[in-house]
Amino acid sequence: MGSLIYLGVIFAAKVVDNALSTTKTILIQRSRWLLAGIAVVVSDFIYFWITKRVVSADNYMAMVAVALAGGVGCALACLLSDKLSKDRTYVNVIMSDDLNAMKELRDFLAMHHITNVASDSYTLNWDQKTITITAYAETKAESRLINQFIADSPMKYKRVIQKA
Repeated sequence: MGSLIYLGVIFAAKVVDNALSTTKTILIQRSRWLLAGIAVVVSDFIYFWITKRVVSADNYMAMVAVALAGGVGCALACLLSDKLSKDRTYVNVIMSDDLNAMKELRDFLAMHHITNVASDSYTLNWDQKTITITAYAETKAESRLINQFIADSPMKYKRVIQKA
């Protein structure tokens, strides 16, 4: 029973360590250097504490628990960051040779109040007029709506997505 509690404590500590380490990277990318520095200090302390325990235990189960916990901690930090991050605007440039399909997409975007601009364009062989739509998805929900429309459509679309 004692070794099970020991493995649980080591596992939990490594989850926290890896979550902090991943959070540090995210904070650096967001120019939050002071918070990233604090995350490094706490993560390093936990890391050295775990290392001391695992090395002195001479136990493969402890190493397996720590390895698994590292992946869990990283995944949790990424999931939490994704849930807490502000929505970004994604610029979707969408093209199709089928003019009617593009009109349907334009109407769908307008119905869902997704900002878009429709421009006259031509098919690849220049023999037919069509439109190209630039849609500005400002939330994850709007991006999902565009994804769903394209996935549900029998038409073929060319789509380029850029972060704004």
